[in-house]
Amino acid sequence: MATAAPAKLQGAAQRFVLHDISWEAYQTFLKVLQDRPIRLTYDRGTLELMTPLSIHERYRALIGRMIDAITEEMDVRVVAVGSTTFHREELKRGLEPDQCYYFASADKVTDWARIDLDVDAPPDLAIEIDVTSDSRQRLGIYAALKIPEVWRFDGERLDVLQLEEAGGYQVVPRSGIFVFLPMEELGRFLQQHAIGDDTRWTKAFRRWFRETILPRVQDERAGE
Repeated sequence: MATAAPAKLQGAAQRFVLHDISWEAYQTFLKVLQDRPIRLTYDRGTLELMTPLSIHERYRALIGRMIDAITEEMDVRVVAVGSTTFHREELKRGLEPDQCYYFASADKVTDWARIDLDVDAPPDLAIEIDVTSDSRQRLGIYAALKIPEVWRFDGERLDVLQLEEAGGYQVVPRSGIFVFLPMEELGRFLQQHAIGDDTRWTKAFRRWFRETILPRVQDERAGE
């Protein structure tokens, strides 16, 4: 596995780690905390509880707006499932991504009201915002759950990590889902979060995409 070094954390999220927690206890925590803004990560007996800060949520929301704009402009089918809890008892592992999406695997989910990884496909893409915490220890869980692509934003860089056959993640220059996207440009847009106007920000992103990326994609398709 290879990842970029994390940027300096922008504040510290509240984080609690409990050890020797059974699977049954983890399930109880999920039920009790299901309506609260607390992210749970379970890894074979170790349970982490984390409450995200506002800067974390700002970046998460803006990446969501980016993906909405891209899929709308490209007319790409997408199913967003947010911070759904994904877990498998046989692996004794579970987590909640900051955001996650189904693309090609959308037809492999039987009931969108309750996704069960014992019978359904995992999401095609998970998003991790690493400005108040470091998600690298979660990559082993993502790999065990067989989520093929993870985007990791540390406040400066937006890295694409793809799952390898050996079971780890490797940083790659392009997304396997959106091969036409220059990820460094997306990172620069995310750094403009402080303008405090998401409508204006989204319009600027959509205009850039229409004027810069969409013509390239159309030219490539016309040449095929």
